Amino acid sequence: WKEVTVRCLCAAWRPLWPECVLQRDFEGFEELEEEAVVHEIVALGNSMGLEVDDDDVEELVEEHSKELSTEELLELHKEENETLKRSLTSEESGEEEDKEESRIIPAKDLKDVFFWWNKLSKLAEDYHPDVGSVQKAISVFNDNVMNYFWKVQKS
Repeated sequence: WKEVTVRCLCAAWRPLWPECVLQRDFEGFEELEEEAVVHEIVALGNSMGLEVDDDDVEELVEEHSKELSTEELLELHKEENETLKRSLTSEESGEEEDKEESRIIPAKDLKDVFFWWNKLSKLAEDYHPDVGSVQKAISVFNDNVMNYFWKVQKS
C-alpha cells in the first residue's frame, strides 16, 4: 500500500465517497494539500531510486518560487550571450585550423565531385516522386557538404 499514491487513492474513492476526497478547484484539477504533494513527489523520487526527502523538495520549491529581479535577468542574458560568443569563436577557430590541417584536394577530384553531384541532384529532381523532399535534401547536402568543396575550390 505504500506504493499507492494519494492521487490514485483520490481517483478511486471519489466516485464511491466524494465527501472524503479533496475537492476540485477547477474541473480536472484536484486541490491537494501542499504536504500531500510533497509526499507524492518524494514517493516518486524514491520509486525512481533517488534519495529524496521532504526537506529536499521543499528547498527546491522555495528556490524556484522566487522571482528574478531585472538585474538578475539581465545578468543571465549577458552570460548566455557570452557563452554563445565563446562557442561561436571556438567553432570559427576550429574551422580555420581544419583548413590549415586539411589535405590538398587535387583539381581533378574537385572536378569529379562537382560533376557527380550535379548529375545526381539533376537525376533525383527529374525522377524522384517527392520533389519537395529532394529539394530539401539537396539544399541540406549543399549547405553541409558541398559548401566545403566550393570553399576549397575558391582558395
